[in-house]
Amino acid sequence: MGYIISRWALVRRGELAVAPKTIEVHSDFLRTLSRKEFERAFRQIGDMFYRIMTDISETPECFAMPLHDEKTTRYGAAEAQESRHAAWRPMKLLYTLFTHGNLSDCGFSVDIPAFKQANKIKNIHVLFNALKDYGFVFSGLANDKITPKTTEFTIKFPDNPNDIVVMAEVARKAANVDAENMFHRWSFRLLAEGLRKNSYNDCFYAVYDKTRTKEECAFIHNFHQAMRKIGYFHAHGGWNEGPGICYYDNESVIKRKGPYLFRIIDWMGDLRLMLRIRNAEKCIDVYKNNGTPKEIADMFRYSDRGCGARTNGTCKKSIRYNFEGEQRWHCSCCSAPFWLRPKTENISHYIKLVEIGEKR
Repeated sequence: MGYIISRWALVRRGELAVAPKTIEVHSDFLRTLSRKEFERAFRQIGDMFYRIMTDISETPECFAMPLHDEKTTRYGAAEAQESRHAAWRPMKLLYTLFTHGNLSDCGFSVDIPAFKQANKIKNIHVLFNALKDYGFVFSGLANDKITPKTTEFTIKFPDNPNDIVVMAEVARKAANVDAENMFHRWSFRLLAEGLRKNSYNDCFYAVYDKTRTKEECAFIHNFHQAMRKIGYFHAHGGWNEGPGICYYDNESVIKRKGPYLFRIIDWMGDLRLMLRIRNAEKCIDVYKNNGTPKEIADMFRYSDRGCGARTNGTCKKSIRYNFEGEQRWHCSCCSAPFWLRPKTENISHYIKLVEIGEKR
């Protein structure tokens, strides 16, 4: 049987931040460890998170993951929604642990009442048992459970005690700057500034820092710079399927939750660009005599299935146009109507298309 969680665990694994060859580490993190010791432990933990996600995809039952059959569960069902983010549970549990207690000579002492009040994850005893395979040692529990009689709860990492120090420090920084999501992704950006400052909790880094090809990284960086150069604003634009960035020509549109003009979206590990084109035929007229890049022509060439309102003709936000002698149809109820796999060399074309076709 194929479980939904198995696929989504790999998608979430792809959202972990990929640390560069050289990590910038602020002096606030180096009170007890050398820079070399801190960086080594930080990278070890990143490798651990990666292995955890991989193992969840292969044996989800060992992590108390939801075991919903992929073939028989609707994509939009509540069970499917639960599976989309369940793979983050071990990281969420570790974050909650390491933000409710203190480092001590024996490792990390958990503040049991504070942890129990903050924890939202069920069946944590299964996760405690699973985490032992990665080097954690939990002392004071009864069969991996916190019972009413539990008075002490400590966490150790005998293979490298520095891992406990680093995890506690990174969790504290994330809590200080309201960036729990960066802890889950084990973002190296948290280390660049002091414990009370974070200039990197931006949707751009969530998209840019994950596992990517060099070509995708180049596009994201260059497109973002192009948007900034022409004065556009950006905001979070992710979905359940992955992180994203929305771009607007006016900040007031963001505040009133108006429509974006461009959106970079990581669709289950597949990078896409969405374009807010409302007048497709005007774009086609401009491009047909000037040579159209293939992926742009393909974007106009297909019709999508769209929403259910298409079947009875009531979709008020649909885009209809003629291309190559046939009528095409795109839905824009939930997103901009045109999607493509972008290329850096065509950024100027994407901007021009929206400028030409943004208004009907």
